[in-house]
Amino acid sequence: MQRVLMISTNSETAPQPAVPLGAAWVAEAMRLSGLEVQFLDLCFSKKPLAAVDRVIRSFRPEGIALSIRNLDNCDFLAPKSYLPAVKELVELVRCLSDARTLVGGAGVSLMPLQVLEYLGLDHAVVGEGERAAPAFFRAARLADACQVPGVVSRRGGMPKPPHLSSQFVPPRTHGWVDTRRYLGLEPVLPVQGKRGCANRCLYCTYHKVEGEGWRIREPADVVDEVLSAMRQTGAREFEFVDSVFNEPPGYLELLLEEILRKGVRARFSVSSLSPKGLTVEQVRLMERAGMTSLVITPESAADATLSALGKGFTEAEVHRAAELLSGSSIRALWCFLVGGPSESEESVAKTVSFVNRLPRKESAYITTGIRIYPGTGLHRLALEEGVVEADQSLLHPAFYFTRELTLQKTMEMLQRGVSDTCRCIFPAETRGANLSMLRRLGVLLRLPTPFWRYAGYAKKISPGGRR
Repeated sequence: MQRVLMISTNSETAPQPAVPLGAAWVAEAMRLSGLEVQFLDLCFSKKPLAAVDRVIRSFRPEGIALSIRNLDNCDFLAPKSYLPAVKELVELVRCLSDARTLVGGAGVSLMPLQVLEYLGLDHAVVGEGERAAPAFFRAARLADACQVPGVVSRRGGMPKPPHLSSQFVPPRTHGWVDTRRYLGLEPVLPVQGKRGCANRCLYCTYHKVEGEGWRIREPADVVDEVLSAMRQTGAREFEFVDSVFNEPPGYLELLLEEILRKGVRARFSVSSLSPKGLTVEQVRLMERAGMTSLVITPESAADATLSALGKGFTEAEVHRAAELLSGSSIRALWCFLVGGPSESEESVAKTVSFVNRLPRKESAYITTGIRIYPGTGLHRLALEEGVVEADQSLLHPAFYFTRELTLQKTMEMLQRGVSDTCRCIFPAETRGANLSMLRRLGVLLRLPTPFWRYAGYAKKISPGGRR
């Protein structure tokens, strides 16, 4: 087998389009293994089925890799599954080609057998695919391909656990993805400095997708990737998309000191920072290295809820982190999951009070209800409480919301309690046309990022946006 077509199926652009970093990583690994690879990114395709038809007919692949980033939008108030669109795509692929097919991605890793059954496919990869995908497609016989570690067969189950390595293939994302399309909507490229997570938050799936321990890339390799992307794409802003940027201890310092040592002239942001153990020295180092914004994920500002979620830190640490960041030049977006176990009027009131004390340069992203995934502590709790049934498929969205509160009461507390709702972002608002317009305008006018800082303006110009 020589020719493999990689298809990134994600077409969601809210709250912002996500560069298919994982799919590009696997494509590069297949290329380095000697396969001829073509990459099809459907994110901005107005006619995705026509695009797939055209590429399959022209490229005539012997292997097809399908990447599924997310199963759904994880929105309790307006759930949407992405799988029906993928199923339609798969049906077209099967009509056009008898190529050996492998499906993977973060979404697939959570429920591989259920995904295969729904899509009518036979083979999936669990976890990262840099080693599994090349081995699967290069195997002379299908029987041998099915024995590759991490490959799940619909009829054969999971014969071998996935291979998790600390040796990373250089992703070379800009070689596979038309980064100009993404930079045209938000001028930031993703960078991953490590994989895995040693934490055990009640609801989280990171350790299932990336492994149960930290696997760190060489800081020099990460910085070289940034410098290469700057030369090749002209990008000057990068977001570290690690599961938790300030863990394990010492990692943040090694990476940022390497950025300073090599004199990188770029702006940086972080997609997930923990309040746990944050120090003034770390905040100052982030500023010196060019960190301008971050997303911090306490999920609550109340001890009872934090403990129930298994966050591993206290509300005192949340307030300490807020104090440190408020005294810096870094903008922070605080993320909260409202409605989890042990949530009550008292805990919601504490979170609302915390949001009201944030400085004007900071905002809050608030979701209600928590998506239930199999194998998590939240799933076990949901089974005990009868929220879901033992034989219930979680392929389509199922959510946990505490019995101590009603959704109506919770929304009233949030909407009436927050003193300035224009500084709060709710999931539905990220799909609004006004925010998309402001994002494009921001790129055109070269306004400072992150663009979530302008969500309040989008809300104000929306019908009914002023309180």
